[in-house]
Amino acid sequence: MQTYLQSASHYLSTLSLRERILVLLVACSVIYVIGDTLLLGKFEQQYQQQLSQQQQLDNQQQEIDAAIIEIGGKIALSNNETNKLKQEVDQTNQQIQQNEQQLATVLNKLVPPTKITELLRSLLLDTHDLQLLSISNEPVKTITFNDSDENNQQIQENTQAIALLYEHTTTIKLAGGYQQLYQYLIALENSEWELFWDQLEYTVTEYPNAEITIRVHTISTDQHWISL
Repeated sequence: MQTYLQSASHYLSTLSLRERILVLLVACSVIYVIGDTLLLGKFEQQYQQQLSQQQQLDNQQQEIDAAIIEIGGKIALSNNETNKLKQEVDQTNQQIQQNEQQLATVLNKLVPPTKITELLRSLLLDTHDLQLLSISNEPVKTITFNDSDENNQQIQENTQAIALLYEHTTTIKLAGGYQQLYQYLIALENSEWELFWDQLEYTVTEYPNAEITIRVHTISTDQHWISL
């Protein structure tokens, strides 16, 4: 290395001033080009890294945008389903209200449980020559409505019955002539109160006398015994 420097120094000493200046300029140019090339390569590497990072950020942003669009679609679908369910609930509530009104109309026409025996006895006062043999009340029965799903046997088996209405039944047994018994039935049928007929038995004891057994019931929303 020292020998090389000595040779270069000896060579430069043999050159004129102009030649020395040219050699110096060339050397500086070479050093500048080498330094610039090294710096440019470093900057290029940094630029490529930044470009790669930017590309990754762009990809992430695209994924985020796609996720936002997907979530927005799901929210819109969920809102549509919610609105649909709300409409169905509203329709069901309206139907329930209509059914309750219809049921109330029917129940208002039926004789109240506390007045059923009073009604049966009062009709005897309007029909002469009839003998009251017996009058009895049965235990109150619960009327239930079961929700069922034909496509789901498990639900159908596990559904609990909900008590909504109660059935009150009474049986009255009378004795008298055919005409008087017939008049009693007509009076009962034409009463301002309505009853459900369950059973009617007519037995001739000694013509024209007979016995009649009438089993009727009413329905109410109250759970209690019928007063005798």
